Amino acid sequence: MTRAGARVSGPGTGGGPRRSGGTPLLRWRLRPPAGPRPKEPYADGEPPLPYPAGWFLLVPSHDVRPGAVVTRRLMDEDVVVYRTRGGRARVIRPHCPHLGAHLGCGGRVDGESIVCPFHHFAFGGDGAVTRTGPGYAPGAVRDRLAVLPCHEVNGGIFTWAGGAPGQPPGWRLPELLDPSGPPLRFARTEVLSHPQELCENVADLGHLRALHGFSDAVPKGGPVIDGHRFRATVELTRTFPPFGRLRADLTFHLYGLSLLHATLRDARSGLVFDVLAASRPVAPWRVELLIGTRVAVDGGHRVWSRLPPPLLRPLTGAAGWVNLLTVVRDMSRDLPVWDAKRYVSPPRLVRGDGPVGVFRAWARQFYPDPPADGGTPAG
Repeated sequence: MTRAGARVSGPGTGGGPRRSGGTPLLRWRLRPPAGPRPKEPYADGEPPLPYPAGWFLLVPSHDVRPGAVVTRRLMDEDVVVYRTRGGRARVIRPHCPHLGAHLGCGGRVDGESIVCPFHHFAFGGDGAVTRTGPGYAPGAVRDRLAVLPCHEVNGGIFTWAGGAPGQPPGWRLPELLDPSGPPLRFARTEVLSHPQELCENVADLGHLRALHGFSDAVPKGGPVIDGHRFRATVELTRTFPPFGRLRADLTFHLYGLSLLHATLRDARSGLVFDVLAASRPVAPWRVELLIGTRVAVDGGHRVWSRLPPPLLRPLTGAAGWVNLLTVVRDMSRDLPVWDAKRYVSPPRLVRGDGPVGVFRAWARQFYPDPPADGGTPAG
């Protein structure tokens, strides 16, 4: 795989609906590892993990303005995202049921419908024809366009995929961020891996100490599991200019294997850090990773409570950029490891690894046919 680099969102290249959160995209390139690239994992064989079921982030909301039509890859297929003139996001299968034209290649939005570029049949939100093309009698096409579940939340447009055919989504994503707070800034890249491998870092305490240098990271209790939710908390010290070293609890919340919400609250500085990490499988053992970050302030803090909102906004905006670049720097340490590693099952766990076995047992529920995995919690 040739990595084109990560893209980082920021001001200065246009705008989108304010309600969707976030800011437009700029390009920013990750530095590739030195030396020759290793052979791609599973290039000659079947990957050991199938696609999981879950809500997958297709695109940040601000990338899809009213009237926009975009195509994204999901599980080795195209899906099309569009926003109606009224502002509603929708997700569909790409091909027109008439003669198979790709609606992501020349399709356009007309009011609340999407129009096929080939014969100009228009389809509404339920997939039914709302208008026939020129020269066709009403009702000429009765087949419906395939519509996928769509959930716009937390600054992104998500769709459900990977479950048993015909079954509805197993859960809904909650609103994790206060919409009145600062917008998210996004970075994106591709990695040769699987959503489960990326999420497993939450349970892998050893890699936090070794790869990321959090030598003082201490788990606070064991993981908390509630159905599709997995939560783990680690106490650590993080350097954040210009506030210096912050000692705080970092809590990871997983919603299935496709969305991570990490929060860090520092009582001394009054800063509240949010990180969303969304992994979308675009092909077998290939994932697009989107990272969204922001920094808010505790309104009751003795310093921030004295400042008026017009003064707070540029401060949290600048802090948000620092947080994004810090997270991207941390992520760049994981990328070359993910790109070349293989999935080991059962895991050869040792004391100090963290609850990797517990995580893997929890992860089995997201596969229609759960993969065999003899992993057990670390002693």
